[in-house]
Amino acid sequence: MPVSHRTELFTEVLDKHSNARKLYNFFTHSLLLKNHIIRREIKLCSRRKNKVQHVLYPGFGMGQLLGLFSNYRSKYNILAIDKNHKMVTQSTAYFKHENIHNIYCRTANILSFDQHDAFDLCLSINLLNYIEEDRKALTNMFNALKKPGMLLIFNSSNYADDKASRLNIGIYSDQKVRNGYGVIELQQMLKEIGFSKVKARYAYGTPGIYSWKLTTAWPTKMIKTSQLFFAVLPIYTLLCIPFVILFNFLDINMKHNKGKCILVRAFK
Repeated sequence: MPVSHRTELFTEVLDKHSNARKLYNFFTHSLLLKNHIIRREIKLCSRRKNKVQHVLYPGFGMGQLLGLFSNYRSKYNILAIDKNHKMVTQSTAYFKHENIHNIYCRTANILSFDQHDAFDLCLSINLLNYIEEDRKALTNMFNALKKPGMLLIFNSSNYADDKASRLNIGIYSDQKVRNGYGVIELQQMLKEIGFSKVKARYAYGTPGIYSWKLTTAWPTKMIKTSQLFFAVLPIYTLLCIPFVILFNFLDINMKHNKGKCILVRAFK
């Protein structure tokens, strides 16, 4: 995934200060709805098999979601790939510093990735909107999976407008080739590629949108308005936590007829 100049500045700060990265990971894992959804799926996957599962995670970006696997070191081995060599180097150094040895980061492009029948689980998190050749990327993920294996997709939906399509991408501001997918559209594409069963549901319904506004949209807007907001950000966060927890719980446990994002499980 391409990275903006603003993203590079932010990641350089996190790279130089491991405690800052830990704090950033803690708050994103604790408050962001997307992270709760992915963590829940990871827990469900860990219960399905007793043996160690091998995971492919293309386009991992800053690597904050990789931290979710550090709590399951005996259950997962992760190969995380990204086109951006700097991101790979920074994440590798961080995990080495933290003595996390089940996560391996490598510079690679999913469009040219050619490893077959090697992984039990593949993640596509906010990735497909940046790839014009999305069918080729999904085909390479399908080929990389063992049988049985599962592809987990989290992506913006066709209900996401240009502003909402940036849900949970946060500081990424790069040009995308699409805003999102329809559930039926994505299910059909995955079945044509060869997946035997595809389950999809909407996420980020009304409660999720309120959670996103509290944790991402409003703080970002206020910081852009005045850097002084950094001084009151801790107080703002503490005041918002009860509401964010409630909205996240409701969104995860409700069935949405439509939502700004979709969560897909595709089985090989």
